[in-house]
Amino acid sequence: MKVLVLGGGGAMGRAISKDLSENADVREIVIGDIDLAKAKAVAKEVGSRKVSAKKVDIRNHSELVRALKGVQVVANSSWWELGLGVMKAALETRSHYVDLGGLYHGTKKQLKLDKAFKKAGITAILGIGASPGITNVLAGYGASKLGSVDEVHIRTGAKGGGGFAYSARTILDEVTMNPVVFENGKFKEVEPLSGRERYCLPSPVDEVEGFYSIHSELATLPLTLKGVKTVTFRVGFSPTLLQKVNVLLELGLLRKIPIDVQKTKISPKDFLYTFLATLEAPPSLDEYKSLQVEVVGKKGGETRKLIYTTLVKSSKKWNLRATAIWTGVPAAITTHWLGTGKIEMKGVLAPEVGIKPEPFIAELAKRDIIISES
Repeated sequence: MKVLVLGGGGAMGRAISKDLSENADVREIVIGDIDLAKAKAVAKEVGSRKVSAKKVDIRNHSELVRALKGVQVVANSSWWELGLGVMKAALETRSHYVDLGGLYHGTKKQLKLDKAFKKAGITAILGIGASPGITNVLAGYGASKLGSVDEVHIRTGAKGGGGFAYSARTILDEVTMNPVVFENGKFKEVEPLSGRERYCLPSPVDEVEGFYSIHSELATLPLTLKGVKTVTFRVGFSPTLLQKVNVLLELGLLRKIPIDVQKTKISPKDFLYTFLATLEAPPSLDEYKSLQVEVVGKKGGETRKLIYTTLVKSSKKWNLRATAIWTGVPAAITTHWLGTGKIEMKGVLAPEVGIKPEPFIAELAKRDIIISES
C-alpha cells in the first residue's frame, strides 16, 4: 500500500510516518508538506527506503489531486480547516482518508460527504488521534458494555513539555472559540475557558484544572450513542500556556479585524498564526499526556460507571514528545487498517462507528499506550 502523509513535516506527521515505516504492509510513504525542506528532514529522520518527500500545497486542488494519484490512504495531519478540501481531492482519486479532527465545526461539514464517499466505495475516519480518536473509541466501547448510556465525560491533561505541544494555531482556536457541550439532550455553546473542574489523572500528571474546549467528540458522540443525554469535553492545559494565551487576548493579538501595516491589511490573528507556525516546539522529552473517559449508564437496572484512562510518555526511540506519539499512533493504525481492508464500512465515519475497539486497544498496547478500565 502507498500512503501520503499530509502536513508530514510536523510532529504528528513524523509520528504517523515512523509508525507506518515499521509496518511490512506499507510499501511506500510520501511525506507531503508545503515546506519541502521540512518534509525532506522528516524523510531523512525516518531513515527508510520506502519514505520520500514531496512538496504539496493543500490549498491548490489540482496539485493535491496529482499528489494523491495512486495513493491508497491519505493521512491528513495538517491544520483542521484544510480537511474538507483534502477529502474532496480524495474522492477524485478514490483514496481512503484519515485525519486528526475538525474542531467540531469542520467535522460537521466533513460528515456531509458521507453519501459521496459511499458512492465512491471509500472510507474516511474523522478525528482518529488521541482526543478526538482514542476518546471516541473508548466512549463507544464503554457504552457497548451497558444496557443504556446516560452520560459521557472526557477529560485530558498533561505534564511537562513546555511551549505549544502541537499546532499553536489549533491550540489558540481551542481556547478562543466557543465550546459546544451536550446537556439534557441538547447542544449548546458556552464561553471559552468555562466549566472549570479539577480532576485527577494517572501520575505523574496527577491533578489538573480543566475547562470546556471546542472539540470533535461533540460532533459525533451525541448522535452515535443512542439515548445519551450529556456529553462533555474538558482539556487541562498547563498554567504557563494559559498565561501566554491570556496575554495574547489582553493585547488584542487574537482579533480578526484587519489593520494597516505598511500599506498592507492583515489581522493581528493572521499575523500571529503565521508567525507562530515558524516556531519549532521545544525538543524536551519530559512530557506526559493523559486522558480519562467516563461512561455512565445502566445495566440490569443498576447505575454503572466505567472509567477508561491512559498515560503516554515521550519516546526517546523516535525522539518525539508524548503529544505526537498518542496522536500519530492511532492515525497510523487506522491508516494501515484502511489500506489493508480491515475496515470494511464505507462512507464518512466517526471513530466510535468505524473502529472495532478491542483490536484497536490491543494495537495501542503494542506501542506502550495502555488502556486501563475500572
